Amino acid sequence: MARIIYAHPSRRGYPLHVFTDLDFWDARKIFRDKLGLLSVRRNFGKDPDGDIYPTQIVSDERSQRLKNLVEKRLRKAVVAPPRHVVVREMIMNGSFRFRPYDYFPDRWSKSLIERVMRFRLPLEQSALSTPYYTVELVWEGDELVVRRIHREKKHDPVIRTPEEARKYRIIPSGF
Repeated sequence: MARIIYAHPSRRGYPLHVFTDLDFWDARKIFRDKLGLLSVRRNFGKDPDGDIYPTQIVSDERSQRLKNLVEKRLRKAVVAPPRHVVVREMIMNGSFRFRPYDYFPDRWSKSLIERVMRFRLPLEQSALSTPYYTVELVWEGDELVVRRIHREKKHDPVIRTPEEARKYRIIPSGF
């Protein structure tokens, strides 16, 4: 369940302004059908901290129905460490470690947590994956460590279809 902080309309200027600890890209995916009514934005500020609450959801419409919809979808969302925090730690320290049970439900197995984290990692970023390096997920006690490792041989995929080309499309590093 994602945490929610409401901002006062007189302070922020929007009738509905919510900060959440759900990652920006996950929030965009959850609210993709409501992007005409809602705006999902990054939070770069310090009130609340953008590393803890990386996403803000705003709307010019003052509607209880819309507020309930936002709350309902955020209650169902599974939170993971924000992608920009993972990439920054990988650049600065070479690894990122966190306690997964602070984010994921206790009933989840370690293999399920690893699978979800592998899909949530921004592997198209050069800080995590290059033709010569990739990442591995390793358990150290009750912490999960994302560590950069050297590939055995250069990863140079052969692209044969438009779907594969879309997968390997060059994406800007700043996200």
